[in-house]
Amino acid sequence: MGQMFIKDGKDFMFQKSEADLEYIERRLKLDFINNTAENGCPAEENPAVMLENLRAIKAKHTTLCSQVREIAAAQKESMDSIRDNLISVMGLIQHFQQTTDVEVPPSVETSGQQQPISCEYEELSEAMLEMVPLSIRSNIKLADLNVFYQQLQQHFSKNNSGSLSVQKMKQMKMKVTDAKLMVLQHLSVVEPDRKGHFHLVM
Repeated sequence: MGQMFIKDGKDFMFQKSEADLEYIERRLKLDFINNTAENGCPAEENPAVMLENLRAIKAKHTTLCSQVREIAAAQKESMDSIRDNLISVMGLIQHFQQTTDVEVPPSVETSGQQQPISCEYEELSEAMLEMVPLSIRSNIKLADLNVFYQQLQQHFSKNNSGSLSVQKMKQMKMKVTDAKLMVLQHLSVVEPDRKGHFHLVM
């Protein structure tokens, strides 16, 4: 909608400038005729040259208008193609996540050492994190978020019921922060109960 508004605005500006050029041409012709009638000036003097220059300017202006329209159309086509490709990629990622339980585990940095995340637990992908608004995910790193998510899965795999408070998570040495909980809640991975305690969404 915004692109159409900009395009229509550009067309209006070019149309107005064309009308202005035509008005100037008519005015110069009228002044030339009047001056010629009053002063007996020959037709070869400057007003005729000015009119020829004005015609050249109008021709360039018309060419420029056409080029701008072509650029706008190409820009729209390019943006549509990018959007369609992005939707296709996101669809493939979602389909892959829904049809497989095994993912290649990335390495995460914990206490200065590289430790792999166990394959028996689910991971959050970079694409999923990118779906969270920047105002929520802030500068959270995917590896750190997956470490915390794994800790929650480990706990609830042993305790199928119940929920955890933030204070309890800290006591259990989990890598918990309010920002991480907000990201997981936005992704519908965890949900709070009435007491503000969290549990995994199975």
